[in-house]
Amino acid sequence: MKKNLLIYILFINIFFLLCLCLETIKIRWQFSQEYENNAYLQVAKNKLTEINFNLQTEYYHQSSPAKVERHAKEILKMVEITKITHLDYEK
Repeated sequence: MKKNLLIYILFINIFFLLCLCLETIKIRWQFSQEYENNAYLQVAKNKLTEINFNLQTEYYHQSSPAKVERHAKEILKMVEITKITHLDYEK
């Protein structure tokens, strides 16, 4: 009877050890997946940072005063005011 009890406890311990080993393997697999995901996100972040830098540079170039003035002169045919004229209205 005592021998059967010890064998039963031994099998329970082996079962718990197997469960712990499987859980350890599962957790290590999850860590490796998270590490790969983190590396992918880092690459994506670097690409987006580069795109953001390019877009900011383009925005500053497009909204520069020289670019706006050239657009006004060439496309909108605006001219610079050189002489101030005063109009006096009589009552």
